[in-house]
Amino acid sequence: MARRRRASTNRPGRDDAADRAQARALLARLAALLRRIEHPRADEVDALRAGFDTDPATAWRTLDGNAWWAGAGSLAAESLVEPTALEPAERTAAMQEFRALLIDLAELLRARGPTNPGLSSWLLAFRNWAASGI
Repeated sequence: MARRRRASTNRPGRDDAADRAQARALLARLAALLRRIEHPRADEVDALRAGFDTDPATAWRTLDGNAWWAGAGSLAAESLVEPTALEPAERTAAMQEFRALLIDLAELLRARGPTNPGLSSWLLAFRNWAASGI
């Protein structure tokens, strides 16, 4: 069965400009974290942030895409790999911040409408790990 794609507009009653501003702010924080841990996708996240200024519909589709939420190789899956660029004592906090930012992005996407099928599983896992201090 084919996945139903979300329309380029969000749910009625939502402030699209506020959603874009929130996405840009979260992506800026995520890109900064990825640079700090020397993650190779920092520039990709920064480019997506800029995309919300030039082509928001494409930026929303990209943020909801498989590269973010679907299995191995997704950014969500990469949040499981501890950054070797940091000292061992700093790694746990960085991973918790990484996952917290992904939670915030996932919740923003869900508030706007239907999302990538993989997003719900990651969101549940991230919330459980956060509650457990992992």
